[in-house]
Amino acid sequence: MKGFKQEHGVDYDEIFAPVVKMNTLRLLLGVVAAEDLELVQLDVKTTFLHGDLDEGIYMSQPARFSTTWEKSHLVCRLKKNLYGLKQALRMWYQKFDSYIWQLGYHRSDSNPCMYTGQLADEFRIYLILYVDDMLIAGSNQVKIGKLKWSLHDKFAMKELEQARHILGMRIERNRTTKTLRLFKFDYIQKVLKRFNMENVKSAPTLLLTTTRLLHKDSPSTEEERKQNGKIPYASGVGSIIYAMVATQPDLAHVVGVV
Repeated sequence: MKGFKQEHGVDYDEIFAPVVKMNTLRLLLGVVAAEDLELVQLDVKTTFLHGDLDEGIYMSQPARFSTTWEKSHLVCRLKKNLYGLKQALRMWYQKFDSYIWQLGYHRSDSNPCMYTGQLADEFRIYLILYVDDMLIAGSNQVKIGKLKWSLHDKFAMKELEQARHILGMRIERNRTTKTLRLFKFDYIQKVLKRFNMENVKSAPTLLLTTTRLLHKDSPSTEEERKQNGKIPYASGVGSIIYAMVATQPDLAHVVGVV
């Protein structure tokens, strides 16, 4: 994929990683709805502070930390992760991954954020983790409770009452009809506001079939190029892609065109 990045200036993994992530999440939620599994959501507090550093990193003393002039020239050596470090996410993931393996859970080959625990022939627990958002699904509340207790014992966790939001999506579940719906309305509203389009007129048709984006319509003068360069086109397209792979597959044609 190096040639793809060199030719188009886009990282292949940055495009398709959200697709893998969303497909895994939607598949898990589909199993939850079809088999009427319990679904629990947890949030990891101060996520990156749980990671252990495996290299020496130093930082200047915080303002007014040293009370004596003799120690003002000293620096601090970090023993734990801090927010903002480039390796913070990796260190947190390694810490969680090693611990969840000790509990008998196995990482998915297709998505390293997905874990399964085969606790009995007829019972299995699913755990999916995205940075600090965690979903646990299974049919045995006692086994789920044991897993939650183990996670609480190792990390600072916050248990949410029900799984209502994950990765910018709103979850609505009806266990009577065994249905589960995902909405991205709040996310789309934020995107429209970000690009100053919250008050634009809506249309029932996503894109006319006669719409063509041609090279001859590109900016032709230096002034037009400068003006066009101020438009966050790539960010806008990326925002549409995220909505598409999450809950709006009908946007696929639009994304392909733009």
